[in-house]
Amino acid sequence: MNDSYAIFESQLNDACNSFQNLRVKSIDGKCYLKGTLDILNTDNILVGSFLIEVRWSEGFPYRFPALFEVGGDIPCEPDWHKYKNNSCCVTVEPDEIHKCKHGITVTQFISNYAIPYFANQCYKRIEGKYFDEYPHGKEGLIRYYTELMGTSDTNLWREYLELAFGKRPLKIKRDDPCICKNGKKFKKCHLKRFETLRDIGIVNINRHFSQISL
Repeated sequence: MNDSYAIFESQLNDACNSFQNLRVKSIDGKCYLKGTLDILNTDNILVGSFLIEVRWSEGFPYRFPALFEVGGDIPCEPDWHKYKNNSCCVTVEPDEIHKCKHGITVTQFISNYAIPYFANQCYKRIEGKYFDEYPHGKEGLIRYYTELMGTSDTNLWREYLELAFGKRPLKIKRDDPCICKNGKKFKKCHLKRFETLRDIGIVNINRHFSQISL
């Protein structure tokens, strides 16, 4: 088994110590987590419990492990961000890549991403809509890059890519007004956006742009 899986397996017991309703299971020689994840509100009151599995995925720890809701409490429908194989769509791919830029542990994934995902499911049960969500597929990528670039102008997206990756000279200093002319300093605005673009990587970005026909 590769190093990615070995890292994942080595973290499972720590995750069980943090989430005591989870247990290490094994199938076809590969270990994974299974058990109940309780969701508490801000008053520490239980608002939902979900039977879940957390499995290794290619690229871990620089990509999320795979999350599954296997108790049938969430419909296997795109509008519920759950697929027919019970896998859960936690976020769009470029956001995941950025969040995992320094690597992630299984415990961090459950705490920072799985629990908010299921808390959002509980919110939708009550309110009929999510507190916040990204659309799926092409629309999700469009929203993500619109927010990241600070504009919906796709011509500017290409221009910002060239600047971020050094294909065009960036004739501006950190404390100068930002290139987007929003009144902020460059270091407080598009400098950070460019750093995020570099975290995602040009190969991934070009793949995402092709998916949205740019």
